[in-house]
Amino acid sequence: MVIKAVIFDLDGTLIDSNEAHAIAWANAYKLVGYGNVSIDEIRKYIGARGDVITEMVLGREAVKNYKTIRFFKDKIFLNLLRNNAVTVFPEVYDTIQGLKSYGIKLSIATSTSIPLLLIMLEYFNIIGYFDVLVAGEEVTRSKPYPDLYLEALKRTKIPPHEALIVGDTEYDIKPAKSVGAISVYVKRSRDNTTLNNVEPTYVIRDLTELFDIITRN
Repeated sequence: MVIKAVIFDLDGTLIDSNEAHAIAWANAYKLVGYGNVSIDEIRKYIGARGDVITEMVLGREAVKNYKTIRFFKDKIFLNLLRNNAVTVFPEVYDTIQGLKSYGIKLSIATSTSIPLLLIMLEYFNIIGYFDVLVAGEEVTRSKPYPDLYLEALKRTKIPPHEALIVGDTEYDIKPAKSVGAISVYVKRSRDNTTLNNVEPTYVIRDLTELFDIITRN
């Protein structure tokens, strides 16, 4: 079997941004009047779409204010980006350049919004490496439902068993397995989180290990 596509999650996989997202949500909730919301509580849901995070943290009623919450959240996050609180993981450039040289199609399937996705990819000068981008608002259901990854597979025109889906949370691994793709869990050395009730095909510490997986397959 030949691997013809790699579909990446964005936050926590390519971009070191999970903590910045959690801080931005907490501050946005406070600005909209929800008081001091625990960042630890928010961290549990990073990887899901923003409206889902808001519902899980604040309750369904808060989703009525989601447009305002999202406005503040994105402003705060972009400020963190400009102040270097968001970075690209150091091996990303070599990894995506190497994968492209193999002729592998590269995609991103992320719960992040289209504007924020484009801003980050352009900021870190990696947008040109990707053949397909799928953002949270383009599908009906958020991760851990498989909709984002199904759409990415559809656009790349690659069958699931010839694709790696690479992510850093169970919100990536569960849908990857459900669609029949090869799931790769990125567990970086400083990451103390564990997966619940899901077993990835592979566990790696950084993205350069993808080359070993591709060679084995």
